[in-house]
Amino acid sequence: MGARERSRGLLIAPAPLAELYVSGQYNGVMSTITEHQGRGRINIRVAPEQEARIRAAAEANGESLTGFLLAAAITRAEEVLKRESRITVDLATFQRFVAALDQPPKPMPTLSRYAKQAVQRPPR
Repeated sequence: MGARERSRGLLIAPAPLAELYVSGQYNGVMSTITEHQGRGRINIRVAPEQEARIRAAAEANGESLTGFLLAAAITRAEEVLKRESRITVDLATFQRFVAALDQPPKPMPTLSRYAKQAVQRPPR
């Protein structure tokens, strides 16, 4: 793909890069999202075109750069974590799962043997 590569649908430009320091006051919307304003710092490197585009979008939306980036990052993080915490299956698979739960447990001799052994706890 040449000098630019695609990664998860994002266009990545390897050079030139500029450091974009996100700092300052969060806007009113962001202050309701986080209770711990100003406790951490995240530095990212972006190409000049990317920085200009992000700054223009934040300004057009009436947000600080920090508020804009934090809102986008939090939204994306929540989407990813929500997706990763759910398992989606079709109806037939779910019915097989429920039927398996309704079956009596199968004997597991190894598990039973370990369950009967005394637990040795280290002294405190």
